[in-house]
Amino acid sequence: MRTVTRDSISLRGTGVISIVQQKKGHRFTLDSILLADFCRIKPRDKILEPGTGTGIISLLLAKKYAHVRITAVEMQAALADLCRQNINDNGLDDRIILLEQDIRTLKGELKTSTFDVIVANAPYTKSGAGRQSLHPERLASRHDTGMDIVTWLDLGMFLKNKGRYFLVFPANRLSELIYSLRIRRLEPKRIRLVHPYEVNPASMVLIEAVKSAGVGLDVLPPLIVHDADREYTVEMRYIYDLH
Repeated sequence: MRTVTRDSISLRGTGVISIVQQKKGHRFTLDSILLADFCRIKPRDKILEPGTGTGIISLLLAKKYAHVRITAVEMQAALADLCRQNINDNGLDDRIILLEQDIRTLKGELKTSTFDVIVANAPYTKSGAGRQSLHPERLASRHDTGMDIVTWLDLGMFLKNKGRYFLVFPANRLSELIYSLRIRRLEPKRIRLVHPYEVNPASMVLIEAVKSAGVGLDVLPPLIVHDADREYTVEMRYIYDLH
């Protein structure tokens, strides 16, 4: 039996949620928090979150936006079990539905063109690249073994016309991402680069694409995570509701 921890996390406009996650194995990271904060959600949006893990993004969005309905998808049984517990513990079982299945099988489960929003923190380390985790859930969550970014972007079929797709991705693969989005009629409309420190190159990019939209892109000011003293910047403290 694996050891779990119970953690709490706050996000501006959300308040505090609690989350049970493995002590060693898959745990949510900064990119999920920043992606949840980056999302622009309308009051009654229907949201799809593929690869939800323990549910951190879905939990934050459901807590922040009181009337949205979320379908979260997770194929790894151990993570899905924790996600169910987290949904229940936070009193959100009336607004988050969990599907325990492979995202490649969703066409048989969901109707196309029915969601207003997709939000995905997809595995973005190419298979065989980088450090290989010894924990299966962490490996599957971080490396695109069997499901590269194309598989995740093909989920755009479930978006309504003008629906929004929110992603976080490595900054050094931005050109690949934009190309892959556009050939699927997902037009990049808003991006923000995330830098660990002001003097460092960007490590991540947050992007919002809109289905069947016209050309036109807003490039937001960069987000700097740490200041010169290795502390969170003022904006990061604001995002974490620590101000």
